[in-house]
Amino acid sequence: MVYELKGLIVIRYVSPMFSIPSQISNTMPMQHQLPPTQTASSYQIPPCYCHIPEQTSYPTDYGPQPFVFNIEEAAHMNRTFRTSIWTGKHLQLTLMCVPPCEEIGKEMHSNLDQFIRIEEGQGAVFIGQNQDALTYSQAVMQGDAIIIPAGTWHNIMNTGPYPLKVSSIYAPPNHPFGTVHVTKQDGEYASEMEMQQGIPMIDGKTPDEWIMHTEFLVEEGLEDVKKGINSLHLLQEFILMGVLVGKGYSPEVAYETVEQWEKTGESKLLQQSKNM
Repeated sequence: MVYELKGLIVIRYVSPMFSIPSQISNTMPMQHQLPPTQTASSYQIPPCYCHIPEQTSYPTDYGPQPFVFNIEEAAHMNRTFRTSIWTGKHLQLTLMCVPPCEEIGKEMHSNLDQFIRIEEGQGAVFIGQNQDALTYSQAVMQGDAIIIPAGTWHNIMNTGPYPLKVSSIYAPPNHPFGTVHVTKQDGEYASEMEMQQGIPMIDGKTPDEWIMHTEFLVEEGLEDVKKGINSLHLLQEFILMGVLVGKGYSPEVAYETVEQWEKTGESKLLQQSKNM
């Protein structure tokens, strides 16, 4: 079942074994409806006490390689405020953990759409077209999905006594490859530094991160220079490899692919330039 709230879509699975009373609104399920007077600024969470053990090791960002995993189990194990699990060219998956009585904070992404799924716990999502007027609210629980279009202000608050675990997909990516924010303060500091320094982000990576990402190709290219391979052939090969990396190939796979084109004759031009 889909509930649309003026820019926010909440998706909830409803078992066919149960029927929904006709008097319940199609825009807000009664069992999860917040009191009409509660807004993002007035909602009060009951006192809660819950210690979240510190996480000392963090998962790898597996993008842009194909990746299959149990997202519920990964979210359950995550204790960081934000950790990127998969960063590709067109989207990014992160896991988040929001302690009791806390919130993610008001956000608005002008250039991307966002998908959020509640993996554990309960909370409330607030939305609006203005940062100071998040006028629509919706209670959410495990299994609920929230779709937030670009340009929409939103916030999620943990209203339960236990950590709120969520998965979040940004399309395109919103954070650098391999992002780990142990606490909310870490995330806020990183965002502030990016704004102050004006660091450009391209498909989820800064220029320096792209350099580090393609270091394998640089090292291979230097080895080929030592072998005395002519410049035309080297430029053709490594520009092609760079194009493939931009298409989502890992540097290693891009290198192997171009080398294979030359060896098998799939690229006659590469064979010709190597023999020059």
